[in-house]
Amino acid sequence: MTARNISLRMSDEKIKQVDQMAKALGRSRAWVINQATDGYLAYETWFVEQVEQGLKEAEQGETLPHDQVMAGLREKIAKAQANR
Repeated sequence: MTARNISLRMSDEKIKQVDQMAKALGRSRAWVINQATDGYLAYETWFVEQVEQGLKEAEQGETLPHDQVMAGLREKIAKAQANR
């Protein structure tokens, strides 16, 4: 993949954090920013896909009644509390 230069504005505090992370990892500032961007894009892509899938399922009537969802959540909470 061809890399291109870009510029962006960042607060001094964020730059300081990026530089600290780069130093701790023995990497460059660009590497840290690229890793952070990769993680952000992967998560946001996944999240948007999940929302789109949920909307599609809702449009197709694939939903659960509120009471059923709440009962399931209460059961999970009770099990988690019992296992403490």
